[in-house]
Amino acid sequence: MISTPSKKEIYLICNAHLDPVWLWRREEGMAEAISTFRVAADFCEKYDGFIFNHNESVLYEWIKEYEPELFERIRRLVKEGKWRIMGGWYLQPDCNLPSGESFIRQIEEGNRFFLENFGVKPVTAVNFDPFGHTRGLVQILKKMGYENYVFMRPNRIVPEQDFIWRGYDGSEIRGHCLLGVYNSPKGAIEKRLDPMVASEQSRIFMCWGVGNHGGGPSEEDWLTIQEYMKAHPEISFIPSGCEEYFAAVGNDGLRVYDGSMRHWAVGCYTTMSRIKRKHRLLENELAFTERIMAAAGMPSAEKLREAEKDLLFSEFHDSLPGSMIKSAEEDMLRQMDHGLEILSRNRIKAFFRLCEGQPVAKSGEIPVMVFNPHPYRIKQEVEVEFQLQEQNFNMPEVTVARVRAADGTYLPAQNIKEDCTFNLDWRKRIVFTAELEPMSISRFDCELHTEPLARRPIEALAEENGCYIFRNGRVEVLINKSTGLIDRYRVDGRDRLQKGSCEIRAFLDNEDPWGMTVDSFRERAGEFRLLSDAEANAFNGYPDETVPNVRVIENGEVLTRLQATFAYSASFAVVTYTMYKNETYIDIHIKLFSADTNRMYKLALPTECGGMSLYGQDVFGREELPTDGREVCFQKWCGFTDEKSGFAVINAGTYGGSCEDGTILLSLLRTPVYSAHPIPERQLADRDIYLDHVDMGEREFDFRLTAETKLLDRDAEIYSQSPYALSFFPSGGGEKKGLRVEMDNPYFILSGLRLRKDGTPLVRVFNSSEKTQSGTLRVGDREISITLGAYSFENIL
Repeated sequence: MISTPSKKEIYLICNAHLDPVWLWRREEGMAEAISTFRVAADFCEKYDGFIFNHNESVLYEWIKEYEPELFERIRRLVKEGKWRIMGGWYLQPDCNLPSGESFIRQIEEGNRFFLENFGVKPVTAVNFDPFGHTRGLVQILKKMGYENYVFMRPNRIVPEQDFIWRGYDGSEIRGHCLLGVYNSPKGAIEKRLDPMVASEQSRIFMCWGVGNHGGGPSEEDWLTIQEYMKAHPEISFIPSGCEEYFAAVGNDGLRVYDGSMRHWAVGCYTTMSRIKRKHRLLENELAFTERIMAAAGMPSAEKLREAEKDLLFSEFHDSLPGSMIKSAEEDMLRQMDHGLEILSRNRIKAFFRLCEGQPVAKSGEIPVMVFNPHPYRIKQEVEVEFQLQEQNFNMPEVTVARVRAADGTYLPAQNIKEDCTFNLDWRKRIVFTAELEPMSISRFDCELHTEPLARRPIEALAEENGCYIFRNGRVEVLINKSTGLIDRYRVDGRDRLQKGSCEIRAFLDNEDPWGMTVDSFRERAGEFRLLSDAEANAFNGYPDETVPNVRVIENGEVLTRLQATFAYSASFAVVTYTMYKNETYIDIHIKLFSADTNRMYKLALPTECGGMSLYGQDVFGREELPTDGREVCFQKWCGFTDEKSGFAVINAGTYGGSCEDGTILLSLLRTPVYSAHPIPERQLADRDIYLDHVDMGEREFDFRLTAETKLLDRDAEIYSQSPYALSFFPSGGGEKKGLRVEMDNPYFILSGLRLRKDGTPLVRVFNSSEKTQSGTLRVGDREISITLGAYSFENIL
């Protein structure tokens, strides 16, 4: 039974919610942080009994850098108990879209800063303002020393204000959903106090203080609180931090909630597609660079800290969801590029170190080094470019590469179009199928010869009943020449998609980037239609050409690639399908030229999986998703996971979608107005002035369609972190080196790997199965037996 105090208690949690960016840019957020913290420090020093709370280490970092005297005052106030470090994270991130590792990084970086500078570590995590909260947070919080979690929205989903939140692995923490909001209007604290006083609840957690753009306590409000204390002796008004409230609540009698807390502002799963795609790229590149540096024996924490902070800042709950202004969006893209550049420079250092000890290349051969970032052997298509020693002006003649593995066997290989467009036999791009050793460099050598062709070889592709047809023994794919869509995707004799798949559909939308007032996007406005051959050639810039719109652009020993161009209203889309001779999946690349406002575009995949349950990857778990058309979010994949007749889609930074009648609709982009916030009975946006709309212009999307659903988490890791290949001529000097990491259980995911400052490895492993799994982890010459419960992760080293 929940304990009841002898008299009503209202815990007064004074804070100053401050968005580092939102309707303003970062510089303004910095200025406001300094002003707000200065006012709060003055208040703490002036009024006995007043307690101020604030979280987000990034704000404290700004104070330490730009006003160190104020920082020292805050340190003293923390020691005196007048200022409480709340939450302990780097910032309040979006709590739907980051990966599990990103959440761990948010906590680790915040905890590190607060321990080093204040000697404190909170046990209550605070994310007041994010637009939903993944169930995967529970395990992370529990294993990182947290006991409680406070949030504001959505407030209608949990059983009571105080409850037990249970994670995918069975971990539990206490949760609290705010009664009201996280701030109070300046000079009107009675608007917050009156309903609290009138409430029948015996114990209330009440936030107050001016927020959103900072502000904190006001003298007028603090004096009003003193008056309420005198006027209501039957109530204990307790200025405090979060921990005092939870100590009073306890655990007894709290009901259990075992789901994610979502489905609010569903447009944020999709808005600002560039931010979301680059965020996923930065997550992947950071993990890749940590792995290759670990393999090369290079500690990474200090070298990559700035890149890691770039990632963490991009995850702020108005940045990653896409609700900030346009200038802040451009700032964020630039900051993520800063992180990617740091990673690129460190990655190549590690790569060259791992290439030491490789023998000198033979005359006339091109060596290719490939690093596999995964702790298991994989068979993978590898793409690489290189330069011929001499320009070949002989016509018709083209240089073709044969690829040889270390054991002398020749591998399936194919010339494909280079990144450049240089009408000369000089620059080469090849794709070959290879087996790559775990967490190490594999070497391949290219032998060159010429063939009497005008361009790279492209074999003819079979046609049947108006369709291009691709077969490889297990797979049959039909691409309709009249529609440009997939009419058949059959694997092992079972159809997985219906006729007319991969249509891009347009839905009516409005100016609101959050999607605050909707739970779905169902009002269809049309679809992208296949351009005629003449229209497609004109779009390409060559109106006099007669090239077919649906065309084969690559076909050889490794892959087949087709391309088609579509249009809707003023927007266009170029869709490229890639099928592989030794694989069962289809890769899809979409280059979309968006020019229509207030629209949502979705990629439609009508499946043959009607009646099955739909699942999406979540943070350290998987979640069953509704199939009634409501908008949902997921991590790297979603799909019907039946092992015999399932179908799934792996993505490269597309987080939103819906499903109805067996059709998966992946949300590509939305074109609302920047930061147009709904206000009841007011027009969303001015219509007598030009306004910038989100995601106008060229945008790109990538997906992998697969019928192999048994090991989706592993397959998504391989898709997200492709092996790194580079044509490199080694000197022959040095010795081969590297820390090799291997795992033998296919359900185990290497969630984190990096070398600490002292050179010891940090190894974090996640069991992606719904059942307990055991296996062996090999780290260098060490062999460790591990057993992990369902959806559990552990730091093994």
